[in-house]
Amino acid sequence: METNLITRIEKSSSYSKRYRIYVNGEFLCSVHEDVLVKHHLYKGMAVNQEQIQELLAAEEYNRVRLAVLRYLSYRPRTVWEVKQYIAGKEFSEEHGEKVIIEMQHLGYLDDRKYAKAWVEERRNTRGYGPIRLRQELMKKRIVAKWIDEALGHTEEEEERHLAMKVAERRYLRICRDPWPKVERKLGQYLLRQGFSADIVYSVLDVFRSRHVEEERNF
Repeated sequence: METNLITRIEKSSSYSKRYRIYVNGEFLCSVHEDVLVKHHLYKGMAVNQEQIQELLAAEEYNRVRLAVLRYLSYRPRTVWEVKQYIAGKEFSEEHGEKVIIEMQHLGYLDDRKYAKAWVEERRNTRGYGPIRLRQELMKKRIVAKWIDEALGHTEEEEERHLAMKVAERRYLRICRDPWPKVERKLGQYLLRQGFSADIVYSVLDVFRSRHVEEERNF
């Protein structure tokens, strides 16, 4: 088996974490310092073709890994979102799958936790009902069992309470309109927010009575 020598290792720049590797006096590749350390590379080291291929594969894997870590640093992501990101960057699918598994083992990628956090945040800050929350998580390719767990068993009265709260904010903006117009706008809004038709009808009944009373007193 042919043996080659690493004849030079030089830093790409003063501020870079990358190193240029030369074999038999010729430039071979540039690697991140993580790869340099992991493979214990040094000047005068003998390497065969198999080791060179392993080094090139390790550098490609590390490149995908660092890109995914940066992507995850901005905000939580789903597995599907990371797969889309990797595909968009035209990285190796094989390396991409391995990186995803590593991120899952490290706890940086967890669809179950993502679904729970998503439901809590959207429900509390945007007043979304269970239908819309389920649709959004399905678009992110979260598996059904994690969606069901995140949504939990919402009691009808709990859903109605949230719908009333959401409707109150919208009603104050349109309450000067005639009831048929208010009913249409409010009903459509609540449906878009993700509440069931039964809940929407019960909420409209409450606001219908309120609107009639307010018109009398106006």
